[in-house]
Amino acid sequence: MIENSDIYNLLLATDLSSRCDRASDRAAQLAQAWSAKLLVLHAIDPTYAVRYAKMTQELPSWRHPEDYRTVAARRLSMDLASDNIDAEVCVTEGIPYEVVLEAARRENSNLVVTGLGRDESLARTQFGSTLDKLLQELPVPLMIVRRRVRGPYRHVVVATDFSPASQPALETAIRWFSDAQLTLFHAYEGAGLGGDILANEAWKTIANDQCDSFLAEMALEPSVLHRLHRVIDRGHPEVLLCDYVSHKEIDLVVLGTHGRSGFFKTMLGSTAENLLHLLECDTMVVRGR
Repeated sequence: MIENSDIYNLLLATDLSSRCDRASDRAAQLAQAWSAKLLVLHAIDPTYAVRYAKMTQELPSWRHPEDYRTVAARRLSMDLASDNIDAEVCVTEGIPYEVVLEAARRENSNLVVTGLGRDESLARTQFGSTLDKLLQELPVPLMIVRRRVRGPYRHVVVATDFSPASQPALETAIRWFSDAQLTLFHAYEGAGLGGDILANEAWKTIANDQCDSFLAEMALEPSVLHRLHRVIDRGHPEVLLCDYVSHKEIDLVVLGTHGRSGFFKTMLGSTAENLLHLLECDTMVVRGR
C-alpha cells in the first residue's frame, strides 16, 4: 500500500477491550502506510465515573487507586510505542458516540476506526447504541475491524446497488486501497429459484447493463477499470455477500449508505446491523452523497 495523500487524520475509537486491540493494530498499520496522524480516543461513560467515585471515596487516601484516566492513557501510549507513527492519546468522560463525533469533527478526521465492543455476546447492544449512532451521524467513513492484522488489505470488495449514492464507496476504495485486488459486487434476486430461466437471464442482462451505466457515469480511468473485477450474481444480497467473503477470503468489504435497495437501504435498521454481524471480515461504511 502506497502513501495516500487523501488521508491526513485517522481516529481510533476504543473501549480498551481485547477485541479493540485488533482495531488498534489496523489503525496503526493504516497510519503508517498513509503517513497519517492517529488520534486514539477512549471515552469513559459518565455512569462509570460516578460508580468509580463512590467506590473510592470511602477508602483511606493511601488505598486510593491511580486515576483511571491516567491508567487508560498510559496503557494506550504503551500499546502504540513501538509502531513508529505520529499518534496522540485522548481519554475523556462523556457519552461514547458523542465524544467520537465531536473529536472527528474537531480533528477533521478522514476515517474513524473501531472494533466490536467489550463482549461478542453483547455486540447487538453495542450496535444498537454507539455504532448505530455513528452510522447515522458520522460524516466520514467508519471502519469496523474484526480480524487480526496480517499486513495491508489485499482483497477489497465494494458492494453496490448501482445507485449514485453508492458511488462514493467505490471512489473511496479505489483511492485508499490502490494496491489491493478490487472487486465490485452486486446481487440481484431475479425471478427466484423456481423462476423461469429466460426471466432470470433477463434479470442478469439488466444487472450487467446497470453496472456498465454505473461505471460509465463515474468516468473511471482505464487502468482502474482494468483492475476492477466484477461479480454480478443472483441471490439474496446479504447471504450471497457473506458467502463470497467466506469463500474468497476477503479482507475488507466497503458499503455505501442511503441507496435505494439491497445493502444500501438507509443504514438505520436491521439490514445494516445484520450485515455487520454476519460478515466475517472488516467492514468500512462510506456515506453517500
